[in-house]
Amino acid sequence: MAALFFVLCLASTASATIFQDCGSSATDVDFLVEGCDLPPCVLKRGETYPFEIFFTASRSSAELRIDAHASIGGIPVPWPGLDTDGCKELEGTETPCPIREGDRVLWRMEVYVLKDFPAIETVVTFKLLDSLGDPQTCVVVPVQLI
Repeated sequence: MAALFFVLCLASTASATIFQDCGSSATDVDFLVEGCDLPPCVLKRGETYPFEIFFTASRSSAELRIDAHASIGGIPVPWPGLDTDGCKELEGTETPCPIREGDRVLWRMEVYVLKDFPAIETVVTFKLLDSLGDPQTCVVVPVQLI
């Protein structure tokens, strides 16, 4: 666990929530889970948490699709209940879809942690996929579900 924490610190020392980038094509990626600077982020089941991703788009894209999953026993399990249309979260902002190459995007979403989730420590991967299916952003963060 100490080695993972060290890697996470090196991966993103300038962000509000320390995370590991897992292959973002966008640049200047920052990530924020409200109330969590240092992982594991403690998330209470039955609560909602704002997730924010700031990034500079590497290419123009008519759409953004959300791909979120938790690793349970090494198996990626999709985050249930998420609407995968990432453009909905950009409606009414300065950078609605389609996004353009070079746009500095603030993407925000309220994420509900289902009461039925097990109380475990896991790793969550959160991606915003562009029109070509490439990850504009890909962030990994340890979480503790309580």
